[in-house]
Amino acid sequence: MVLPLTLLAIVAVMGLVTTMGSLNQGLKTQIYRTNNHQLSFLIAYSAFSRVCAKIHSFSWANRPFVYEPYTETKVPFQGGHYDLLVENTAGKDHQADIYIRTHLTGISRMYFWRVRVNEDLLDISNSIIVELYATPGVEDFPTAAGPRTIAGKVKDMLTKRAANQKKSDQLASELVRTNNPTSMVEKLNGRVPEDFGQNWPVSITDEIMDSKNPVDPPDLSPPLIEEKPSAPGPDPLQVPTGNDSMTGNQINELSTKLISASDKLVDATDKACDEVETNGVAGLDTANEYWREAAAAKRETYETLDQLVSQTEAGIAESPSQEAREAIEEMVSQTVVSAMNSIAEAIGRGYERLEVSGYQYLNSLPTSAAVEKLVNAWKTSEEWTQTDLYKLTGLSSDISGYSMAPEVAQAMADSLASVQASLELIQAAIAAAEARLAELRALEAQAAEQQDGQ
Repeated sequence: MVLPLTLLAIVAVMGLVTTMGSLNQGLKTQIYRTNNHQLSFLIAYSAFSRVCAKIHSFSWANRPFVYEPYTETKVPFQGGHYDLLVENTAGKDHQADIYIRTHLTGISRMYFWRVRVNEDLLDISNSIIVELYATPGVEDFPTAAGPRTIAGKVKDMLTKRAANQKKSDQLASELVRTNNPTSMVEKLNGRVPEDFGQNWPVSITDEIMDSKNPVDPPDLSPPLIEEKPSAPGPDPLQVPTGNDSMTGNQINELSTKLISASDKLVDATDKACDEVETNGVAGLDTANEYWREAAAAKRETYETLDQLVSQTEAGIAESPSQEAREAIEEMVSQTVVSAMNSIAEAIGRGYERLEVSGYQYLNSLPTSAAVEKLVNAWKTSEEWTQTDLYKLTGLSSDISGYSMAPEVAQAMADSLASVQASLELIQAAIAAAEARLAELRALEAQAAEQQDGQ
């Protein structure tokens, strides 16, 4: 008799332990999912807030996505990372679509905001208004050149909301004029409660509770330092180190630096050429200063190009998806080709008057020594141009496998063709100068022989 009871007790205890373990595991799973969902939203909302801050920092006309989608890829944040794409809303002025995809502990989520920007000099507190917030599927996250599947869904939601707005406004105006709570509930299609009446027996527990005196509220001690809102959290904010142009790190920082250096190169070259064309020999000192600035800007441009391509390879290797890889490649290829165009433009600007004034200057030189000096200077320019062509050809090979728009690929080919044309131009000028040098040397030798004969 004892053994069956013992076995029954063991089975009951094992069942209780198993049940409690299952309930405990289920509770842990629910807490984990709730925590993951909340943290994912906080990551997305932090990225959204940074986009709003970026728009606040500049005017709408100078927003980061004025000409093309603004992207960030695999930006680490609070133990996870996020991908971001911001672009102008198609067909809507002063509106933007913000796509954010978060990745946290193996779970990905997608968030979408459509915002409207109201530029008001007198009130900046309401300059950014959220038109729509949604949580679509992760597969709806777009690429820079891909389809916008969520755009149609957003349009339908906004259309439905607009259709319901008139009915809602009409109902609200009716409720304002109603003083009877029952009528309000009826207008809202709610359940009208029955009249309250205590027509049932009162339990002994209720009678005991009614006879008790109310308890005074307990005295609460002030919160501890670590419990105050100003106390640091368990996971302090980390500065993103991914492809994040808002903090200016790595790819986007180098892209900004590259654009600045290439623009400086073109600007200094233009100023030097304009100085010579305007003031002639009198402007050579000032022009030389600009040439030195242009040379420094060109060195910085090439150094930044090498760093950008190197960082891009690392970014591509760490990209979370093929779409993210293509977005990085498109952004970098466009930036690199833009810098190549600036270099080609600066080289062409320096040679554009060679055919006009260069040959005139060559023919005006009276001695072989002066022509020889010019030949040496032109050969130095040829070496520099040959080096430029070699470097640009190498860069084009480095990014030739990148995903890029057809017009970007064509612009890259045009840049190389422009530098090649400049190289052929200086080579032709050198050939003409060497012929002139040989001619002057022959004339000088003939004149020397005649003088010796006399």
